[in-house]
Order: sequence, then structure tokens, then C-alpha cells
Amino acid sequence: MVSRSRQALADELARYDRLLEIGIGNRPGVARSLAGRGREVVAVDVALGERALAAADETDETNEAPVAGALRAVEGDVLALAERAGDEAASPDWLTAADVDAVYACHLPAELQRPTVTLADRLDAACLFTTLGFEEPTVPVRRRSVPGTTVYVARDGPSGPDSAGDDRGR
Repeated sequence: MVSRSRQALADELARYDRLLEIGIGNRPGVARSLAGRGREVVAVDVALGERALAAADETDETNEAPVAGALRAVEGDVLALAERAGDEAASPDWLTAADVDAVYACHLPAELQRPTVTLADRLDAACLFTTLGFEEPTVPVRRRSVPGTTVYVARDGPSGPDSAGDDRGR
């Protein structure tokens, strides 16, 4: 079951075909919802939770898959990925710019916001996230209100501006 705020985030992200979720942990609701809408999602975390792995396994079945898209869960660190993205020799084989339309995160802590935006920049992808709620964004963003939460847009997408709004974070 996906909370109202996470469903609203999934609704916002559904316009993208290929997505990279940063920090899925053990909360696969948004990624699973997107895969169920036919989107290709790669979810990454330094420590994947059992629920995230199970959700990815559900989408890997070749016959009668319960979702129309795909969800792949991989271990990775956004700090290292941000440094290596764009360098084909150093990037993991699953991470190529042509395969990502948007990078997103749910409850992204302040210390991971800058590397997440850097990764999106290097992939020439949109970058959207929600914060932990008590933190303000530490990167330039445009705010988008959706039911139950605020989505921060740090990058609009391919060749888009880093920020389209006046709110420059803190």
C-alpha cells in the first residue's frame, strides 16, 4: 500500500519512462507503482531492504508478470555514482545516460541532495525529490505542491535548466 503523498509523487513521476530511484531502502511503493504503470525503474541503495528486493523479483518474472514495467534493485552509493556517471569505463553497466529520463528520491536527506542532483546532471535527466520534512532543500529547486507533500524539482530534464524557479534553497 502506498501512502497518499507517495502516490502523488508517483503520479508526478509517471510522465517519465525510465527512472532511477535513489535510496529505496525498504520502501518500494513508488518504484512499484511506476513499474505497474509500464515504467522502467532502477532502484539503488547502499543497503537494499527485503521488501525492495521482493518487489524487484515480482517484476522480473517473464510469464504473467504482475506489473507491466520493470523494477530492478541494485546496490550502490549515490556519492560514488555521481562521481562516475558519464565515465563509461567507471560507471556500472546498468547506468547509462540514455537509460535514465529522471532521477528521484523519497525523503532525501540534505547530505545526499547535492550528489543526487550531480548524478542527474551527468545523466542529463530530470531530478525530483521530497525531503525528510523537517529539512529545507540544500540545492536550487522549484517547489511543486502535490497532495500530502511538496516535490522539489532540482532539474527539469534533458538539457533543462538546473532550476526554473526563484527558490534557490539554502
